Formats: sequence, C-alpha cells, structure tokens
Amino acid sequence: MIALWMLYAGLIGALLCGIGAGLQRIAAAVGRPTRFIWAAALVASFVWPAAMLTRRALQPRDDSAGVLIPFPITLPATTIVADGRPATNLAARINVTIAVLWGLASAVLLLRLGREVLTLRRSRATWRLQEVGGMQIRLSSDIGPAVVGIRTMDVVLPEWILALDRPLLSLVLRHETEHRAARDPYLLLVAAVSVVLMPWNLALWWQARRLRFAVEIDCDARVLRADPRPERYGMLLLTIAQRRSHGSSVFASMSSQPTTQLEQRINAMRLTTSQIGRRSVLGSGLLIVASLAIACALQSPDNVTGPRPSAPKAIMKSQGDVYFEFQVEQPVAPVPTNPTPRYPDMLKSASVEGEVLAQFVVDTNGVADMSTFKTLKSTHELFADNVQRALANMRFKPALVGGHPVKQLVQMPFQFNLVGGTPPNKTPNGVTITGARRALTAPVETNRTPTSETSASQPFFEFQLSKPAAALPNNPSPRYPDMLRSANVEGEVVAQFVVNADGSADVGSLKVLRSAHPMFTEAVKANLPAMQFSPAQVDGRPVRQLMQMPFKFSLSKD
Repeated sequence: MIALWMLYAGLIGALLCGIGAGLQRIAAAVGRPTRFIWAAALVASFVWPAAMLTRRALQPRDDSAGVLIPFPITLPATTIVADGRPATNLAARINVTIAVLWGLASAVLLLRLGREVLTLRRSRATWRLQEVGGMQIRLSSDIGPAVVGIRTMDVVLPEWILALDRPLLSLVLRHETEHRAARDPYLLLVAAVSVVLMPWNLALWWQARRLRFAVEIDCDARVLRADPRPERYGMLLLTIAQRRSHGSSVFASMSSQPTTQLEQRINAMRLTTSQIGRRSVLGSGLLIVASLAIACALQSPDNVTGPRPSAPKAIMKSQGDVYFEFQVEQPVAPVPTNPTPRYPDMLKSASVEGEVLAQFVVDTNGVADMSTFKTLKSTHELFADNVQRALANMRFKPALVGGHPVKQLVQMPFQFNLVGGTPPNKTPNGVTITGARRALTAPVETNRTPTSETSASQPFFEFQLSKPAAALPNNPSPRYPDMLRSANVEGEVVAQFVVNADGSADVGSLKVLRSAHPMFTEAVKANLPAMQFSPAQVDGRPVRQLMQMPFKFSLSKD
C-alpha cells in the first residue's frame, strides 16, 4: 500500500536528518561548508526510498509450487481475511485517496511558488538599476538585501540601506556577492521543489529549512574570512532584521533570517572550530553511524498499489517452463482451420463410436510437442493412433503470461461419432470426428450418460459435465492462523479434492497442490469438512467431480 511506502520514506528522511546533523557538526569543526550536506540529504530522501522500492519490486519472488494434476479444474478463489469477513477493495480506495490528497497538496504548493515568481517579476519592473560600490544593483522600496532570480541572480537592496556608512554597506554587498558567486539560489530551488514533490514528508520540510540556514552560515563564514570582525557583522545583521519589512522568497538568498535563526548565526560566528570539535565530533560520529545502520536495516514495501501477484512458475521441471491453465492470462486455443483426425475405416464399418482424451504441451509457437503426448483415455487404440498422427499437423494459439507466449499443458477431448448417432456433448476446445453410419444387423449402444454406479465411484472432469460443482455462498471460511496474522504473513493454498454427488467434500481425496505455509494448509484441511457445494450434474443426474480450489489468505488492512 502507498501509505506504507510513505511511512518508509518518512523514516528514511528522518534518519537522513540525523545523518545530516552529525555531518554538519563535523564539517563545522573542520571549517568546511555545510550547505551541500543538506542538499545531499534532500536528494537522498527521494532517491533512497525510490531505489529500494524499485529493487524490491524487481526482485524475483520464490513461490514454491507443488505437483499438480495434468488438467486443472478451478473455481473462483475464496479469500480469507483476518477478521473473518470477505476482502474488499478498501486498500485500493485508500491508495486512490492518498494519491489524490498528495496531488492536491503538491498543486497548492506549486501554485504558491508560481504566484511568488509572478510577484517578483512584477516587483522587478518597479526596481531601478543603480551602481553602488562599483557594482550594478537594483533598488526597491522594501525588498532585500537579497539575491533574486535563478538565471540573472540580481542583487536587490532596499533604499534605506544606502544610508549606512561605507564599511557596513560594503559588508552587505560582500554578503550578497558571495551568495551569487556560490550559486546559492540553485540550492534554494532544490529545497523548494523537494517540498512541492513530497509535501507530506515532514523530514523534507526540516531539511529544506536546514539547507536555507546552512546557505547563510556558509555565506557568513566566507564574509568573515574577508573581514574577520564578527561583532560588527552581527550588529549589521541585527540592523537589517529590524528594518526588514518584506518576507523572504523561497528563491531569494537574503542577509536576514527569522529571529531564532539569526541568533544561531551570530552564535556560530563566535564559536571556534576547536570548541566545536571538542564538544561534538565524537557524538556526531556516533549519531551518523546509528542513523545509517537503522536506515540500511529498514525494508521498503515491495509495491505501492497493493499485493503484487507473483510470477507463475514452471511446475513440470522436466519439460521446461510449462504452465497450467489457471496460471496463464490467456490459455491455449485451437486454430479453427485445424485438420481433424481420420475416422478409422475398420471402426466405422463396425459402427463403433468412441472418445480419446489426449494430453500434450503446446509450445510458444503454437505447435504440439509430440514428445509430451499421452493418451489419458481411449475407447479404442485405433482412435488414439489417428489422434496422435493428426495432432502433429494441428496448430494452436499459444498461451500468454504477461503478454508473452509460454508453454501450456493441455488436455483435449476427441469424439468419434457416426452420422445419425447420438449427438456428441459439447466440449470446450474439443474435436468431433464424424463418419457415415452403415446399416446395422444389431443395435449399437451409443448412450454415454453415466449410470448411478459410475457416478458414485468415478469422479468426472469439468469438460465431461453439463453443470460443474459450485461452492455455496454461505460456506464458512478457514480460520486465519493467529501466528501468521500477527506476523503480517499472507499466502495462498491450492487444494484438490472430490466433491461428492451429495455436495459434500470427500476429505479423503484432499491433496494440497501448493501452499505458502503449513499453517495455511492445516486451516484449509480443518475447514473443508464444513464446506458444502452444489453437486456437478450430467444430464440432470448428480455426479462426483474432481476440482481444484484456491484459498487466499490476506490481511484486511492491506
């Protein structure tokens, strides 16, 4: 969920604040600039969470798979949630709501920046150019001292500042010249854009504030190296703060700051690097190491839109990456122009009808891999031989996973019927072969409706049924294991079992084909005896059916 990733990004930003604070103290102790530390922290607050999210999302997931029966008969998935109620699209709605609020907040801040840019442009039209102290500056009635603009970086001074004596005025010009030479407005632009892109990240707001402050601290240090009189320079900053009447721009580097920051700037002028070093270098180093260790230990969510389905895995390792129907997005389909197997002359002369159920793999080119061909059921070997010969010339539309063709294991029925005989049952993706019925000396039984005896003993596949079994809507859900719920573990169980003619599940036939955890398996096993189904039917008679049914365990908060 996107909220989890936002929380992760916020924690990373907070830890980078600690790292930045430690590096700032160390840099101050050795007399190095600090503004680049906070600029790097801002950039890392974006890049780190995004990079970890991408790495986790692209990391392959190892979903163990069990051995499946050759032909999967599937039902709609039953979802079990921690509170025992059906899962909803709550996570998706929350994601959409958060995304909308995020976009609105960013739009408001972006409009604020745009309005400020327009205000500066209108104000610039009223500023007059004048040469002061040998440099071209702009004079305004109430804005400045500041460096305004990204491309031009004009020095703007308020008119009242010209009344200062020449040495103080030189200090003001020196300060603004240092801002322009260091390209400080670019760093302030980074701070402003960062807050616009992630307005919900409080750590970014604090980092942007520290960056603006570090820009002024570094500029003060450069000015004091040229004129090492901190008391005089401090009095100048206080004077400017008292006379300033216009708020600072997010794009403007200004000599004055809010009162609390101005006090910190003056105190920073008085501290020597040796004093800073004795007090905090060791503590800062420990803070950096601890924050970095925690940040590296944090795990990013692997997605921001909801549970990510794992990629289907090959089940038949001996045959390569072969998928089953429930694993593919688009299953194999035969081409309509396929040739049909030839009706054996001997069997046609004897008025013998029959059926063949063939199993084979269709490769990515839509061709049947004859090395995988198996006859699962056949009423006569001649029927099976003709099916095998015809299959080599048949073509299929290959199965698709993620838009790419993959191999699929297929079962396909072939019915051999004589013209005038009993109409064949409709079978999906099946083939019916017809021949002319000759005169018979004795009636031939062609009715293949299962008797009650065969219905009670032999389970049917879905393609053999006129109506498949279906789970009743009021079935109880398996109990979510407490230990896995507490650990926020989700998973899925694919179970295979027989549904009896009375709608009950044959517990003795249960096979677990795939399971994410043994506790999920036990929960499904314990729940199956209580489940009821509408039984499968053949020509109105209830029969047993072999089916596969997935059970998804997901937490309601996701």
